[in-house]
Amino acid sequence: MSYMDVDLTNYTGVREKRADSYNNRAAKVQRAAGIQTAEERKKAYEDMGIHAERFTVDISPDSQEFMAQVAERKAAQAAEKAKLEAENPWSPFDYRGDLSKNEPTQYLVFSKFLYDKGVFHDMDDEQAGKMEDMLRNITSGMDSIRGGSDVGRWDNTMSHEAAKLDLVSSVNALNYFADTYVSEGVRDSFKDLIKEYENYNSKIVAGHKNGMDWYSESMKDIPAPNATGVSADVRQAQERTKAYQQIGRVTHTDEEEKWLQEDYQVLFDKLMKKEDSAKNTFDSLQNLLVNYASGGSKNNVVLDLLNANNVGSINRMFQYWSAMF
Repeated sequence: MSYMDVDLTNYTGVREKRADSYNNRAAKVQRAAGIQTAEERKKAYEDMGIHAERFTVDISPDSQEFMAQVAERKAAQAAEKAKLEAENPWSPFDYRGDLSKNEPTQYLVFSKFLYDKGVFHDMDDEQAGKMEDMLRNITSGMDSIRGGSDVGRWDNTMSHEAAKLDLVSSVNALNYFADTYVSEGVRDSFKDLIKEYENYNSKIVAGHKNGMDWYSESMKDIPAPNATGVSADVRQAQERTKAYQQIGRVTHTDEEEKWLQEDYQVLFDKLMKKEDSAKNTFDSLQNLLVNYASGGSKNNVVLDLLNANNVGSINRMFQYWSAMF
């Protein structure tokens, strides 16, 4: 079984799957009792005085034209979808579940893989649920930057730099999870799934920005405010605006980006070898992120803005790592 064989149809997690299996026999009996054939449904409608053959529908020329236009649009959309799928091969991580609920779903790919491999079989409900919760928390950051919820959200959407870090963090955490909790016979296939997770999410991270990212970039070319003789509040607001502009002007070379990724990996390697604590690791990671995003600035307003914009994401990563130790 490869990662391409993971089928999430009707799978909402190991807890729910087990609950379904416990009640499966009763559920089958109940469903069977409610099944009707087409003839039985027809007779039921006729008993209510409803006769399907008596209904006819006339469609006006305008409506027919409208329906033709809809069909053309659908055909064009299908062609565009086919083009995108050809350029971007299908991934199990495309699964979104019920979009209206905006719930994490990427963990389900890993959970279903383990379920199909029998990894949960000899565990009790608490053990299986705890393992699945680890996966859910590790992958929740990547879930949070997919889809319509990723527009102008200052409160709980990761910055671009935090998203880059969380991808590195979650990939390392998943590999640590595999080495610690997944049996050797399944581990290699599970790690292939991790590689697909990394590949899939790297494309999303590359284009992701949160509200502060957009604002800083939009402000960078606007003349800096320099009003004099103003109140302390106005002066403070001016300094914040200048700080946003400074952040928006920061750029990096490909080599600098490579160095940052290498520095991140060194810290995660030490963490996985338990050569440093999770707290020290994530304090260092936050310092690296803020220094990089600020362009090495020593401006306290700039540093305060970046710390405030990223501390929530850093803390969430710290929490899911701590749960594995």
